[in-house]
Amino acid sequence: MKVCVFGVASITGRALGFHVLTEAGAVIWRLPIHALCHHPDATPRPLDWLQFWDCFSYEVSCTVFDRLADSRVRVQLRDRSWVGGQYMFTLDWYGQPDAEEAGDGGHKCARMIALDDGNFAAQPNNRIQWLCPAFVTPFAEKPDYLTNTAVWKVERETETTSGYFYNDVHETTDSSQVQLYVKGLRVDAGKGTGGSSDDEKKS
Repeated sequence: MKVCVFGVASITGRALGFHVLTEAGAVIWRLPIHALCHHPDATPRPLDWLQFWDCFSYEVSCTVFDRLADSRVRVQLRDRSWVGGQYMFTLDWYGQPDAEEAGDGGHKCARMIALDDGNFAAQPNNRIQWLCPAFVTPFAEKPDYLTNTAVWKVERETETTSGYFYNDVHETTDSSQVQLYVKGLRVDAGKGTGGSSDDEKKS
């Protein structure tokens, strides 16, 4: 049946649900990705082969990245076989700890791919090889990359400088400009963690 897919639903802990309008005039809500194909002779695939992770949040963004638009890719399925395809868009989750904290498995998004076998797939980065003749030299064996499980922050419980224009901390020789906050108490340079001066300690 020919349909027009016009929306997607993300429910935490469930597979993606796609909203479609049929050529007969019916709207069908939340079809799983293995109910859709872009070729009538598509090879049937199990749902968990086409979508690798359940949704991480009710909040999801949809982006077509210019650098990746129209890129050819290879996707590795659960049986370790590779299937060619073409990038469509990216679904990225937010608004929930599972979506925003890296965890042991790292950050996850879903790259929507139109597979050459007629199916659609929603796959994470570590299941995709990107092909771009002008830039990429495709790997023959998968590189031994480590998953990025870190959450990076630049703001800590410190003041780097009291200068109005936030002078680089490496440019100042006045150590008194660096002040730490320990358990909510300001501790000036030259004083102990309890806030008492050296003279007070000696007495």
